[in-house]
Amino acid sequence: MELLTSLILIIIGTKLAGHLCSRIGIPAVIGELLTGVILGPALLGLVMHTEIISIFAEVGVILLMFLAGLESDLDKLKKYLTPSVLVALFGILMPMFFLSGAAHLFDISWKEALFIGVIFSATSVSISVQVLKEYKRLDTAEGSVTLGAAVVDDIAVVLIVSLFSAFLNMDEGSSSMGVGFIWDLLGTKILFFLGLFVFAKFILKPLLASVKKIVAVEVETAFALVLCFAFAILSEKVGMSDVIGAFFIGLLMSKQEGKHDIEHNVSVISYSLFIPVFFVSIGLDIELSAFKEYAVLIIVFTLLATLTKLIGGYLGGRITKLDRSQSLIIGAGMVSRGEMALIIVKMGENIGLVSEAHYSAIVVAIILTTLFSPLLIKYAIEKGTPA
Repeated sequence: MELLTSLILIIIGTKLAGHLCSRIGIPAVIGELLTGVILGPALLGLVMHTEIISIFAEVGVILLMFLAGLESDLDKLKKYLTPSVLVALFGILMPMFFLSGAAHLFDISWKEALFIGVIFSATSVSISVQVLKEYKRLDTAEGSVTLGAAVVDDIAVVLIVSLFSAFLNMDEGSSSMGVGFIWDLLGTKILFFLGLFVFAKFILKPLLASVKKIVAVEVETAFALVLCFAFAILSEKVGMSDVIGAFFIGLLMSKQEGKHDIEHNVSVISYSLFIPVFFVSIGLDIELSAFKEYAVLIIVFTLLATLTKLIGGYLGGRITKLDRSQSLIIGAGMVSRGEMALIIVKMGENIGLVSEAHYSAIVVAIILTTLFSPLLIKYAIEKGTPA
């Protein structure tokens, strides 16, 4: 009963908030994120971040990234691979350098300060995808670079976190830089992408053709969801984010016959229930008490986190000959930290790299950057659109 009540409040709240935001000319996703703040512990306390809400939210972000893959152009992503890698590189190095330095200035140990830099190096493209779709910019050069850079960023940050964990274990005398370590760090990821290539080249098309012969209601959509969840599981098993697997299988299916029907049906399921829960779940993590205790730290982290990604993405775009408008949109699209950074900060707390004292301040800064990102993307798009 509690779950159903929460879902009713989330669905009504996000749809009304989205409508209101659209009427006043700001991205609808802002309203959905703020719905979580209003309904959650920060204000009304009507919806709690329970385990079942977390599960619904996880399904929501997986489906959102699967849809992003379906709506993307594989050839365009290949074309803009170099800009994507450069944007990701600048977007990782700048937050690592400036956030780590700033954290240390607040008397945070170098080990924790460096990990805080890693946390803010992460990018959550799920929020940016929603805004770029809303403004019909997902299937453009800047949309392709933002998507590609975010995926590269996710993979790189996961590897960095793995290295941190390994070196921490080495300090405790429980690990070594052997073949097993290299395999866990790189081998399984390489194997995943090789498997994905083989699946796309030899198996996917005949498999989908066979599925069409099955007489059942919406069998193609159902099987598309099976593939989405299966590759999400596989990417998580090899130490990457589940959204990476969901995005890539969606990308591979974007070339297949029947893609538009699958995209429509999955969109109906996703935007009716799971994706609203995902956006609200981010707002549910806001704790007002953190503002009082760590106001200065939160402000510094939020400003640096926003500026380093914005400038890093912009520089990466400009170096690869994209124009100012495109580069600004890319930089704005990389600002959001969302679920990726929240997962990493939780991992850091679990392995002792993030102290309990700073955990809430970091989470609030992550959520604030996630709230700012859609507004920055809107500003960048409008600035680059001729009057």
